[in-house]
Amino acid sequence: MENSLVSSSNGLSGNRRPDVAGESGQLIARRANGRPGLLTVVYDGECVLCLRSVQWLARRDQSVPIRSIAAASPEAIERYGHFPNYGDDMIVAADDGRTWVGPPDAYLAVMWAIPSLRALSYVLAVRPLKPLVRRVFQLVTGNRHAIGGLLGESCERCATGRSH
Repeated sequence: MENSLVSSSNGLSGNRRPDVAGESGQLIARRANGRPGLLTVVYDGECVLCLRSVQWLARRDQSVPIRSIAAASPEAIERYGHFPNYGDDMIVAADDGRTWVGPPDAYLAVMWAIPSLRALSYVLAVRPLKPLVRRVFQLVTGNRHAIGGLLGESCERCATGRSH
């Protein structure tokens, strides 16, 4: 099932994953307005571009709080390690069990939670644009280690563009 953004009155849509627990270990009911109370971003903690992106995200105004955890952390592996392409694709999980995995849906979900990017997230989620948006995000994701090497602070793998 494809995840997508929907009308601003409804908030986010996404796959309902009954095996994804909320912060308390239990699934948390969706708020009355249909919006999640928290988004968790699972990212590649060894990637310089990913680390910088998470730092940038933490400094942004957020309409829904965003928590970030490295994919290699024991908590992330326990809670999200069963997802396809775990560690290769960003995962965004809402506290009500909805999830978005990889490009473009995970990226659009994060953009939706940033007030200054919400309108853009709706535009990029429009069906005629989505294949192009998917390809752009896939190019960035697939080359994130090489891009990280260009940012100056990098490990040997990032500098050569090899995967971790």
